[in-house]
Amino acid sequence: MSFVQVLLSNPALSPQERQAALDRIFSDPGIPDANRTTSSFWLRHPHPELAGIRSSSLPAEADVVIIGSGITGASVAKALLECTAQDKPRVVVLEARDICSGATGRNGGHALETAEEFADLEERIGLESARKVMRFKLAHLNEFIQVAEEYGLTEEAQVRKVEFLSTYFDEMRWMEAKGAISRFKECMPEESREWKILEKDDIPTEFHLPHAYGIISGPAGALWPYKYITGIFAHLQHQFPNNLSIETNTPVTDITKTSNPTHPYTLTTPRGAIRTRHIIHCTNAHAARLIPDLKGRIYPIRGQMSAQTPGSKFPFQGSHHSWIFNYEKGFDYLTQLPHSAHSAGEMMLGGGFAQGEVCGTADMGISSDDELSLYADIHLSGALGAVFGRENWGEVAGSAVKMMWTGNMGFSADGLPWVGRLTDFLTRREGGGDAGEWICAAFSGEGMVQAWLSGKALAMMVLDCDKRLALGFSADLTWFPDEMMVSEKRVKEAVLPRFVEGSNMQRGTHL
Repeated sequence: MSFVQVLLSNPALSPQERQAALDRIFSDPGIPDANRTTSSFWLRHPHPELAGIRSSSLPAEADVVIIGSGITGASVAKALLECTAQDKPRVVVLEARDICSGATGRNGGHALETAEEFADLEERIGLESARKVMRFKLAHLNEFIQVAEEYGLTEEAQVRKVEFLSTYFDEMRWMEAKGAISRFKECMPEESREWKILEKDDIPTEFHLPHAYGIISGPAGALWPYKYITGIFAHLQHQFPNNLSIETNTPVTDITKTSNPTHPYTLTTPRGAIRTRHIIHCTNAHAARLIPDLKGRIYPIRGQMSAQTPGSKFPFQGSHHSWIFNYEKGFDYLTQLPHSAHSAGEMMLGGGFAQGEVCGTADMGISSDDELSLYADIHLSGALGAVFGRENWGEVAGSAVKMMWTGNMGFSADGLPWVGRLTDFLTRREGGGDAGEWICAAFSGEGMVQAWLSGKALAMMVLDCDKRLALGFSADLTWFPDEMMVSEKRVKEAVLPRFVEGSNMQRGTHL
């Protein structure tokens, strides 16, 4: 059962409240609004070359059009351009707003996989598939570090390996977590070597977590997502100036299919039309805008983030720790920034979903990021002093909360990403031969440990389709989880119910 289905089955919710959430989930997510948005801390210093970048006129043709300029779009573009021989594709990235201003520029900057869901994965998809999914997620940490080193982004994007502290404050959830990690360590002993289970009496006092029942710790990553992704795009622009165009403030309003044998797709934008052979949808929460039959399969959920000033007594831990705070209901996630020209040890705290309106369901189906959730604001603004202990936190100089903002995540009905070639059933744009529409989206709040390698895998699929892979690169994707691939089976089965069971609306429909 997916995260959303669990929430919608909450007996504390009335049928009307559940139906309201489903109505939003099945609505058109629209196009990101460039003018109405909350301000993200990560976006305070626009990239000097890429902010507002676009050509004087929209290119007329491309081999591949990528819609979206976040982490997924960057990964796809990098692989398309670096994994081909001399005949490199002409790649155009279309972005509705400014570069990397969507979910990637609004997330927690936290590359974290705690493995606490391993046992649930095993139950749902089997042991071997669960192992494969876990290896895939865990591989992202080293991938981020390696790419940062390759492109010289380690210092600028503050890319660092840390130890996560997944902290539990109630006994029941702690017992469940211990069981899940014990199973993970039993089934994946090599991969779980760095994981530790710390009982209450074993928690070091320097952690300053006096109320914890226990802690699961392990390896994680932290980074400045906007600086990381814009740094990659800037590198690609310099390396492939004739093959990559980035067109910001250029939303796609429509897609049509023509009889053109080489460039059958036409994408309409306010700046004109562009013809292309392949379209790659990296639009995540907004995927159903251009592919309406994805409604109920991929849908938006609003999340909330903050940048906060640490207390005067709190020792700096940002270079070696990150945190997950697990409560009786819900969780928060936290990293601490290094001290640099653009940061001063800020506590980057996100979450508060379960404390939101209507048990959090009021944020389901919300595709805009122009408003804050008041209840999430109240929770996040007061959490840190309580969690770390007021005696360990001290007073805060200046503004306790420097900035707070929202962003939209793309969730899937089965909790897994959608990666691969879209079927005609979904797009309703038939034909095209080897040309096609592709998707890489729906990371269900875990984009930092799923999106990058999903984008790389998708690019390999496209290049293999066109027989453009360079020597030394393989189309073998046995490392990629089958459960994340687009398939007819998922199209039919991985969709939420349109109506609440037993509701008046369900009884009045023949669907």
